[in-house]
Amino acid sequence: MYCENLENLVLKRHHSNRADELLILGGYIGFKPLERISKEEINTTIIYGCMAKSNLNKEGHKKYLELTKNSNNLEVFYQRKYNHSKIYCWLRNKKVVQIFAGSANFSTEGLCNDYQEVLFDIDNKYFEETYTFVENALSDSQNCKEFILPPKKEKKSSKEKTSLDQIISYSPPKAKLSLRSSLGCFEKSGININKTGKKRINQKGKKVSHVNINDCYVPIRSSLIDKLPDLFPNKGINVNIGSGWGRDKKKSTTNAEFLFDDGEVIEINFQQKGPERKKGQFLYKGFRSSRSNAILGKYLRKRMNIKDGAPFTELDFKNYGRDNIELTLLAEGQYFADFGVKKQ
Repeated sequence: MYCENLENLVLKRHHSNRADELLILGGYIGFKPLERISKEEINTTIIYGCMAKSNLNKEGHKKYLELTKNSNNLEVFYQRKYNHSKIYCWLRNKKVVQIFAGSANFSTEGLCNDYQEVLFDIDNKYFEETYTFVENALSDSQNCKEFILPPKKEKKSSKEKTSLDQIISYSPPKAKLSLRSSLGCFEKSGININKTGKKRINQKGKKVSHVNINDCYVPIRSSLIDKLPDLFPNKGINVNIGSGWGRDKKKSTTNAEFLFDDGEVIEINFQQKGPERKKGQFLYKGFRSSRSNAILGKYLRKRMNIKDGAPFTELDFKNYGRDNIELTLLAEGQYFADFGVKKQ
């Protein structure tokens, strides 16, 4: 049984079992794991089992299509019927050599959170039966290159505002998250973490030598979580609070991935201790990029054409043309993040 380092386990298993083909049936399929498996030397077929009940939009479909077309070893299929199974099947010369099954989706959330999901070996006496199950799912699927995404209607919210944020839709969950602080500014809080210069001073004027100069943190207001909990992991409750989850694990934990409007995919960690809602249950307070806290900050600064490490200012956002990120929940742990600016 495997419950840690699952991403590396799946991506590198063909080196030990000498497989030349990998067949994956997953409930939800993440963009980052797809990018990584496309760089491995193994032919991979992936079935998106829960696509029929996802909030897949044209941008998400475009990303799956792009990854399939630009890779020599990757094919993504959408299953017609709902299938929440998670099965990883390795073959050599068209014969099964190993199979994992369990609870871990082929996604960032499923593979990158130790002890939250599990995979286990299928006994070889069940190889044929399991492989047949996956093959039947593939027969019920359509290659994403041949798929035409039908239009989806949103359950509008009448553009309900909560403080600085704006709810756009309840189904799928969709909202604009302001990058400002609760006071409506940038200079003393909001997206900024630290200012430029050798002393590295945070928004509260304290020295923070341990913080990367490009680090940034996007605040999440409790009013938005209360009115649109379905937009956030665990309905906005940070389940890590009180579990001994400390600073040493923050960078290795990832509970979401954002597909941005320009095609960039960034792994995200919803984190920190917000207001208490039930006894011992606290809301998320914000999100950062995971693995490195600087990834999101560098990306946003690059898009806005401001220098590495420079603080975000009112003028920067005015010149860029927007001061919010529009988030749409595509599937479990997957978001479309719109930070684009419409041309005048």
